[in-house]
Amino acid sequence: MSSRRARASRALPGALLTCVVGAFAFLWGCSPPTPFNATEVSGIDYGRGLRIADTDGRLRSLEDFDDRVAIIFFGFTSCPDVCPNTLLRLKQVRDSLGADADRVSIIVVSVDPERDTPERLGAYVRNFDSAFVGLRPEPQQLAEVVKAFHAIAVKVPSKDGDTYTIDHSATLYVYDRKNRLRLISQPDFGIEALAQDLRRLVAEG
Repeated sequence: MSSRRARASRALPGALLTCVVGAFAFLWGCSPPTPFNATEVSGIDYGRGLRIADTDGRLRSLEDFDDRVAIIFFGFTSCPDVCPNTLLRLKQVRDSLGADADRVSIIVVSVDPERDTPERLGAYVRNFDSAFVGLRPEPQQLAEVVKAFHAIAVKVPSKDGDTYTIDHSATLYVYDRKNRLRLISQPDFGIEALAQDLRRLVAEG
């Protein structure tokens, strides 16, 4: 049996179960859950086991954000456009959540630890929102952190060679209150669309 046919055979029971469940839901007058606005994922353990220092020098892990919805975003303080624009939009999302904002953590992981000192990174993220958390991997740890999220972070030297920028992933990783990666979003998210998703995850408990 070819590998393609083998995969199809293994997937068939799950597909049949989905059809049966869908059919019963239709007969019983039930509707399937409304999809999230962001891309739903499940069973992906990105970032597990990592311990990264925050801007106060404390080692943090995903487990530190238990019982909170957590959004992880890679960025750096010298980023000219995508990073500040995304963080400004995340600030607007958080402002729109009302009381639910206290159950949501926005975490910025620096991809430029050589220039992003703890003081600089801390001031940068707090400039957008005092509740934002900045994490700074050690330079020798950065590759491990980026790989753990299947992300990218590549130095791009300037034309004169005196400085550099960073080409990096701008994906947002959204974890539920049980530390499970649930959603993937891109930086062009709609403010209210993402806020709706976060309210649902907060309400799930």
